[in-house]
Amino acid sequence: MMLKLQSLFVVLLASAVITGCSKETTVLQYMPHMANTPNLKPQRGYDGFGNGSGMLTPPEGAVARGHKPYRIATADEAEKVLQNPLPMTEANIHRGQKIFNNYCITCHGPLGYGNGSIVNPYPIPKSLQSDNMLKWKDGHIFHVATKGQGVMPSYAQQIQPMDRWAVILYIRALQRAEHPTDQDMQELKKQLVSK
Repeated sequence: MMLKLQSLFVVLLASAVITGCSKETTVLQYMPHMANTPNLKPQRGYDGFGNGSGMLTPPEGAVARGHKPYRIATADEAEKVLQNPLPMTEANIHRGQKIFNNYCITCHGPLGYGNGSIVNPYPIPKSLQSDNMLKWKDGHIFHVATKGQGVMPSYAQQIQPMDRWAVILYIRALQRAEHPTDQDMQELKKQLVSK
């Protein structure tokens, strides 16, 4: 009898150990409806929004986080209101040159005469060296780069605002190299004589 009790005890102990080692556990979930919500499929209807849409339209006047809207309507207004916030430094000019070479050189050419590599099949862009362009203030050029004008599209999505200002500094350097002032010529003569 004692042997049977011992055997029974060993069997019960073994079964308790085996069932106790099981990896299955009951998961208690706090607010299960928060974790297991119905998925919204893009561009499919959803009855939760009332109009059957899968997404809501932002309210009128909403602005994306981190986005500063450009609200100047005309180039003349931009010319009066905007001034280049970047100083004319070598670093800013090199920054502008890099961006000009990435985005602008294909149409405007290396010196800004509108003779870029893709001009032949497309309309000729304005020369950055023209008399009209030389009279434009920085705000006017910024507006054209931001909103586009004529055959030039807007570059607001491709070039960040500070980089547009840097490009304007580089354009000014190109213009000054092609149309030096009397003071520039005197400085050049001094440098040539001193060598």
